[in-house]
Amino acid sequence: KHKKMDDIKKLLSDLHSQAADLRNSATMALWNRWYFEAGKVAESDIRKGEGLLHLQQFEDARLHFKKVVETYPNFAEAHNKLATVFFLLEEYENSVTECKVTLKMNPYHFGAWHGMGLCLFKLARYSEAIESFKSALEIQPYANINRKYIATCMGNLN
Repeated sequence: KHKKMDDIKKLLSDLHSQAADLRNSATMALWNRWYFEAGKVAESDIRKGEGLLHLQQFEDARLHFKKVVETYPNFAEAHNKLATVFFLLEEYENSVTECKVTLKMNPYHFGAWHGMGLCLFKLARYSEAIESFKSALEIQPYANINRKYIATCMGNLN
């Protein structure tokens, strides 16, 4: 258990490295970890749902990820993917809810912080969006997309 936490801490600190290749491999390693958190079957369920998203079968993807979330209620990545589907369906409130569930289980999920920021941005809740993008940046300081959104949000606040 401690070894696992140490590994995660190392990967999170690598996200702050000036070396792009180290940052990239840490990013991939974290995503991999998140995908496999609930085991192989759950991971293949995630991949299957991503296939549906890739084919833009959003309604099917919604039903699929809802099932995955019911089967594995403590699987953060399943909630994150359901949030993604809601975002693509322009159901931003639902997406924010799923992002919050994801972040409660995995506060280091930069993807969920960024996704929640996007939803809040779409909902014109700019101050909240800024906080969300800032949280994503604290974890992944080189993810400049978050800076761009913060600037856009600031512009919309005036």
